[in-house]
Amino acid sequence: MTYIVDTHIFIWFLDKNKRLKPDHYRILTKRDNKFVFSAIVLAEIKHLISQKRITVNFKKVIEYLGASENCIIYPVDEDVVENMPEGLDIHDALIVATGLVYKNILGEEVKILTEDNEIIKSDILPVV
Repeated sequence: MTYIVDTHIFIWFLDKNKRLKPDHYRILTKRDNKFVFSAIVLAEIKHLISQKRITVNFKKVIEYLGASENCIIYPVDEDVVENMPEGLDIHDALIVATGLVYKNILGEEVKILTEDNEIIKSDILPVV
C-alpha cells in the first residue's frame, strides 16, 4: 500500500508525540508500506522549525527519509499542480494532489495518513 503522509502525522511520529494514533504508528513502522511525502511537507517542517513551533532537527528529517528505502519525496511538479483540488488550502491541496498523481497517473492504490478535518471532509481520497 502507498500512503501519502501529512505533515503533522510525520512530525508526531518523529517526536513520538502521544497524539499519533496507534494505527498510524503501526502503518508508519511497517516496512512493506511505501510512504510518499510531498515536497510541501518538507517545506512546512522547515518553516515550523524556523518559527520555533517544533523542535525537530531538519537535517535529521532529511537523513531519515534518505536512509529509508520505502520513503519517497515527491516534487511539486506540473502533474501535482494540475491535480490540486479546489476547496482546500494550498498545503493540503498539494498533499492531496500528490496522492491523486499516484492514483490516477501511476495507477497505485493510495491512502492519506492525516488528522486534518478539511482533507477528511473533502472525501477525495481514502484517509486513515
